[in-house]
Amino acid sequence: MTTTMSPNLMTKMRRKTRNSGTLRFAYLSIAQHAPTLRAPCCPSESEDLSHGAVLKGTVEQGAGNRHPQEGDLVYIHISMTAPSGQLLHSTRLEEDGSGVPIALVLGRGVRAPRGWELGLQDMVCQQRCQLTIKPEYGYKHKDCHMQPPKGVSIDETMHVDIKLLEIYSKDDVRVVGVNENIYKTIKQRSESWESPREPYAVEVSCAARVPAPSGRQGDSPPYFVTPALGFIMGSGTAPSGLEEALSSMTQGEQSVFSCPAESIRGSSMLPDPPHQPDRVELDLHLLKFAQVRDMTGNGEVMKRRIREGRGQFPMDCPMADSRLQIHYKGHAVDTGQEFVNTRGADSNAEPLEFDSGMGILPEAIDMTVRLMTPGEVSLITSTSQYAYDGRPDRPPGVLEGANVEWEVELISFQKQPDWERAEPDAKIKHAGELKDQGNMAFKAGRLKPARSKYTKALRLADRIFDLETEEQAEAASVVKTACLVNLANCAQREQQFGEALDWCNKALRESHNHAKALYRRAMAFSALGEFDKAQEDYVKWKEVDQSATADADAQIAKLKLQQKAANAKQKQQFRNFFNRT
Repeated sequence: MTTTMSPNLMTKMRRKTRNSGTLRFAYLSIAQHAPTLRAPCCPSESEDLSHGAVLKGTVEQGAGNRHPQEGDLVYIHISMTAPSGQLLHSTRLEEDGSGVPIALVLGRGVRAPRGWELGLQDMVCQQRCQLTIKPEYGYKHKDCHMQPPKGVSIDETMHVDIKLLEIYSKDDVRVVGVNENIYKTIKQRSESWESPREPYAVEVSCAARVPAPSGRQGDSPPYFVTPALGFIMGSGTAPSGLEEALSSMTQGEQSVFSCPAESIRGSSMLPDPPHQPDRVELDLHLLKFAQVRDMTGNGEVMKRRIREGRGQFPMDCPMADSRLQIHYKGHAVDTGQEFVNTRGADSNAEPLEFDSGMGILPEAIDMTVRLMTPGEVSLITSTSQYAYDGRPDRPPGVLEGANVEWEVELISFQKQPDWERAEPDAKIKHAGELKDQGNMAFKAGRLKPARSKYTKALRLADRIFDLETEEQAEAASVVKTACLVNLANCAQREQQFGEALDWCNKALRESHNHAKALYRRAMAFSALGEFDKAQEDYVKWKEVDQSATADADAQIAKLKLQQKAANAKQKQQFRNFFNRT
């Protein structure tokens, strides 16, 4: 019989004939092709093809009218021969190949030789064609990342007998994995959105197969099946290919993955595939996973979700400082002794209501509850640093240095408006509220949350670009100056006098004769040993605030004594130096 040619695919026919029994066919020059693949035919490629860079002839007709498109997953069998006719490589069992077809996603992932892509684009399932491909459109093509089989030269014309077995639609296909060499076909989608990642705990049903010679997924018997496989992502117990596949799934999803065999081998969790295939097929159903987050990056605060909440992350989380209602219970890790349970003995107590960002609860709870949705229950494990060390509210029975575990449920929270888009008056008012919250934290001795509140208030007041009146400008300036002075006060409490000086200078640039800023700067200068500058500021302080005259004079007198003591100490140091010499 004679093969049927597609005249719309050619501008020029090169006729060669070869007899194989009663089979007679012709090669075509693929000079015009449908723009279904990435990087459609550019002028240079069109010219190459018109000169026979890729020649094609149909050996066996296929069925249907579905042609592969960019993003489709295809399974193919190939045989490769040298120009001399010597068989170099085959995937076919009848030619001593493995029987495992090649899986590739057209135009994506690990790209095949360009000549293959061009040859496949107008084929249908079960069609078999002969391709003659010049080296520049074979493994030497710039977009080809596939390695040639052993014994196949990249510098010789390639003769490929190719059969298209199956096509899986790009609508259900994804290229995943670090190296983009894992091909996913979605069988059942889920309504969830979150995917597991290190160090999440996952549970998955798994069937592992060597791909079937037919190219149909699931057509071969599995060499490994388990209804439920549980492990911690990133723990090293699961093979890398399985983890990369799961990282692309959502809870409830079922998908089939074509993975490089080397990404599945060498694990105690899954047996190595038989017969040394190049790829392995994993049929996975992600049953459930527990969200686990390393909140500090070093394992000191770990959050493990044990019940999902309502809504979507992060849109429905109290990430900004908010008024929250929670229940929580806690125990010391070492002893297991429970030291708090907000539900009470009868489990009917009202939830605890508090403002986040105020330091009211240990930092570990404050930071993790921001990443919870209402109704979520999470287990929080914390080292003593983020629990109760240094806190005045350390419960009885919790020793200094004790690690702690809490079970926390977020009941509800008051969602904050988008303050960046608020009207100027609302922004100024909220900045003032943040400042007042900072003052409350400062008075309670919680300097870290106080700093945070002052910084947020300062940032908000500093970003009001649509002020309409002088009164608004003055009100914003008052908030900014107060926050700058209060940040200086925090720095002084922490003995950071250079930082305190910087904050005071910024406050005085905002308000040139601000009394408290002058006072704080004088104290910073004094602590840094710059007594003359300190005295100048104390003098300015009483000039702008006459009610401070007595206090300023007392500080100046104290300053003179400090300077006298410092001078005496310096003289003694010089005297000791010269005595030694």
